[in-house]
Amino acid sequence: MSDWEALAARLQALEDVEAVKQAMYRYWRCLDDKLSDQDLRECFTEDVVGDYGMPGWQANGREELLRWLTPERRPEMQLSHGGHNAEVELLDASTARGRFRLHDWVTVGGKTTMRGFGRYDVVFVKQAGVWRIRRIDLRYQYREEHHLFVENVNVGFGEVQHLKR
Repeated sequence: MSDWEALAARLQALEDVEAVKQAMYRYWRCLDDKLSDQDLRECFTEDVVGDYGMPGWQANGREELLRWLTPERRPEMQLSHGGHNAEVELLDASTARGRFRLHDWVTVGGKTTMRGFGRYDVVFVKQAGVWRIRRIDLRYQYREEHHLFVENVNVGFGEVQHLKR
């Protein structure tokens, strides 16, 4: 390999690492800004697997994962995914593994319902020049839920439809 070819390969690797980070940040932005299903759909491969580390918090396939994530985009729910400390490893020209730290904060009607921090382990693939999530695993290291009460009745975590009078 010539010096120019080696330099071009190194530049491509840098561009791919940055594109993988951007793919993860785009996923969080789609959730936090409540972007359309189409915007969120573009973050994932068709065969994506999601495991968010809690019983019942798994999905297989893009459509199932989109259905699972839809409640997080309700208008009364505000999300903040503070992702950082990206570690990206290119496995080959079209596959990468990433680890990202997360600080998560969820509010409903101005009240905190969940807060926590943990780590995402993610597998990305490059399809038609675009990096997408093929597997996403989240493991919380700390998580607190704040149950909501209406007229001294616990309406639980996430049952925000009960807050409307």
